[in-house]
Amino acid sequence: MMSEFWSPSPHRSKPVDRFFVKQAASAAKIYGKKLVGAESFTTIGPHWNDVIWTNMKSAADHEFCAGLNLIYLHTFTCSPKEMGIPGQEYFAGTHFNPNVTWWNYSTGFIKYLSRIHYLMQEGTSQADVLYYYGDHIPNVGRYKDDDPAGALPGYDYDLINEDKLLALTFRNGKITLPHGATYRILALPDHQVLSLAALKKVAELVEHGATIVGRKTLSTASLVDFRNAEKLRAEIADKLWGEGISAKGQKKVGKGMVFWGATAKEVLGAEGIQPDLQIINASAESTFDYIHRKWNNTDYFFISNQTLNGKKAEVSFRISGKLPELWNAVTGEIRPAAAFRQENGRTIVPLTFDPYGSWFVVFRKTIPSAEHGKKADNFTEFQKVMTLNGTWDVKFDTKWGGPATAKFEKLESWTQRPEDGIKYYSGTAVYRKTFDIPKIDSKKLLFLDLGQVLDVGVAKIRLNGKDLGIVWTPPFRVPVSGIVKGKDNVLEIEVTNSWRNRLVGDREKPESERFTKTNVRILPEWKLLDSGLMGPVEVLQAQ
Repeated sequence: MMSEFWSPSPHRSKPVDRFFVKQAASAAKIYGKKLVGAESFTTIGPHWNDVIWTNMKSAADHEFCAGLNLIYLHTFTCSPKEMGIPGQEYFAGTHFNPNVTWWNYSTGFIKYLSRIHYLMQEGTSQADVLYYYGDHIPNVGRYKDDDPAGALPGYDYDLINEDKLLALTFRNGKITLPHGATYRILALPDHQVLSLAALKKVAELVEHGATIVGRKTLSTASLVDFRNAEKLRAEIADKLWGEGISAKGQKKVGKGMVFWGATAKEVLGAEGIQPDLQIINASAESTFDYIHRKWNNTDYFFISNQTLNGKKAEVSFRISGKLPELWNAVTGEIRPAAAFRQENGRTIVPLTFDPYGSWFVVFRKTIPSAEHGKKADNFTEFQKVMTLNGTWDVKFDTKWGGPATAKFEKLESWTQRPEDGIKYYSGTAVYRKTFDIPKIDSKKLLFLDLGQVLDVGVAKIRLNGKDLGIVWTPPFRVPVSGIVKGKDNVLEIEVTNSWRNRLVGDREKPESERFTKTNVRILPEWKLLDSGLMGPVEVLQAQ
């Protein structure tokens, strides 16, 4: 059962540079390797100001969509006790170790990465286009978004080198690697240089029925058997592209076709191959990325909203006859889509994405190709029951300069408070409030929504003595049905910020009066970061 694979395993959790991942993922695929690891969350200063859901989650999701499936932290620094807190740190990398303030609250993010690791390490990524990027210097496969073959959006692509290019065959209507990975077309580099061996392989594939996209080869860039090689190169090139040079055209050769002056996406469309995935009817200024993997008879897509704003979109998949399921890697929830339709061999699913939100859409259960979902939407609408206004009691850790207790007449940033112990506080504070709730429809589900949580964006919630877990990405919302009561509800919210404010507060103090100790220089331009529970904290009712 695939649902068993959804349980995160501790040993799976190892985290992303936005560089060379596509090349590494392609290398793993063409050589039949399972793991694609990467040094992750690399930065060159500033320090201790990363927000988990805006900085780390968005970067990781971007690279998961390029094929990453094994994250390595950069950096996990070893800091001796004598170095104090936050201690010794490397000049580069996101600080992610037991000395950061939010270490004990990182489990939600780790579980998220673990769930994605598990699915991304199973099955095989799917791509319609294979791009041969040559073996000539300079030669680098960089970001997925570079899209050298012109496959995006709608189709994905892999890179291949000459070593594996020479191993390609054409079988059952597909360009095929020895271990079984298949592609619909092969795209060539734009520089019009191929080795004679590569050009011969291209000619062989076309003769057997392959579709090739690329400009005419004009040079081998080699002195090996120079005169004979150039003569043979010209003969093969003329056969494939015709004599002379034209900006655009197509030519049938043997059982296959050669196209030039067109992108891979245009050629696929002309051949009647529908996009693997399309984003339709999306909110304005949307940016999405995705990856498609196949595991036995199950297809699954990871789709990421790469913007700071929540988005709605209809996502159209080149799949029919299977029930779409929505898998939430943040919570681990799995549910069948209640809203979807099938038309023209495709399945269209309406999705709502939180800021930097993501979904797995999984197809594994066979259904009739005419079946549609029974609802108009897959997501719950909420109605506000009440806002928790008024005074909050807030406890700070005196060990780090905060007051034992403070009254907040309204929710505001710690940096706006007059007390130095709060303005410059770093660590965890506990917000406490007692409230009553008006009479509500007992048949409808209730939720508690924290609104904004600054600066790290992580909080732990306890209601009436019940631990409701850690929230670390929007919406900062938890279900409270069966826990909340009519009178005297006791709510406690632990909110943690980064080391930045305490380090800024210590900057001008004599060393003997500082709370913190580190080898990192606290620069004059470092500013305080808004911190704390900003709200509004609301009780919501599902509609």
